[in-house]
Amino acid sequence: MRLALIADLHGNRPATQALERDLKRRKPDKIYCLGDIVGKGPSSDFTFDWAMANCDLILGGNWDFYIGLKTFEPDNYYWHQLGEERMRALRELPLETTVTLSGRRIRLFHGRPIMPQLIHVQDKKEEILPLFTDASGQLCDVAVYADAHRQAMRSVDTHTLYNCGSVGNALGVPACCYAMLHGDEDDLAAPFDMQMIQLSYDRDQAVCDAQAAPDVPRIDTYINEVLTGVYSR
Repeated sequence: MRLALIADLHGNRPATQALERDLKRRKPDKIYCLGDIVGKGPSSDFTFDWAMANCDLILGGNWDFYIGLKTFEPDNYYWHQLGEERMRALRELPLETTVTLSGRRIRLFHGRPIMPQLIHVQDKKEEILPLFTDASGQLCDVAVYADAHRQAMRSVDTHTLYNCGSVGNALGVPACCYAMLHGDEDDLAAPFDMQMIQLSYDRDQAVCDAQAAPDVPRIDTYINEVLTGVYSR
């Protein structure tokens, strides 16, 4: 089974279109989205609709819930763009799931709001170890999350922490980033692969889209992040 893990589309239409082209080429068996399909960029309606149409599962991220619940008044741009039906769907997204590939139990989640604060793979071991226990209380071999927008992997004792990166708002490498897991659902001894994928996309168009939507909250920081891959808030 080949499982594509995408996250943090963040209203970036050109990056999502590049992702779509690559997924059609690679043909994964399933596409799971680890959240934050809206917010930050100017085309949250597009990225929401694309995720709903193409993903086998969508988990909720902090931006999805904050916008869906109308938590922050400055985000009213997204409320009007998305409309009530999409907002209701955001509020109802599940928080996490687990899958088993090649004998490994894998926890999938966005990050916040499950985590109290943003976690990076280089953080202290005692902050990372709780991430391997899923909602049912079972210990997992692998924890895959998003939220930090930066692809990374770290071994922690006998576990692996893995960040799939961001499609529309990647940090470090300003590209469309996602991940692929490859394993067998039934054969415990089958090989298990974790792949980080980075795609170039039309960032100039992403900037033009953002400049055409000056009412998006803090659109200047989004533009700088698209251009540089440097966190700007």
